[in-house]
Amino acid sequence: MGGYAEGVADAVLVSVATYQAAAFPLTAFGVSEEERDARRGVAYRVCAHEGLPQSVRVSAAAALEAVDQGVDAGRAHDAMKALSLAVYDYRTNR
Repeated sequence: MGGYAEGVADAVLVSVATYQAAAFPLTAFGVSEEERDARRGVAYRVCAHEGLPQSVRVSAAAALEAVDQGVDAGRAHDAMKALSLAVYDYRTNR
């Protein structure tokens, strides 16, 4: 189960990061609302996977909340950093 859970954790990190990129695009009209909604849907589905380690699940929920609010890019960045560290810690501690 360890390698499988690592893969799911990696997928969570990637999916939330792509959602963050859509929520805080580099250019004013760089991402359509439909694309942002699609990336959000994927991120939520992946984060709901039952094979996800609890520590990563909690960090992913915090990151999704920060990105969903869409107001504070710094807070979203910090939440993504915490998610990255949770995935890294899971890999090194299992």
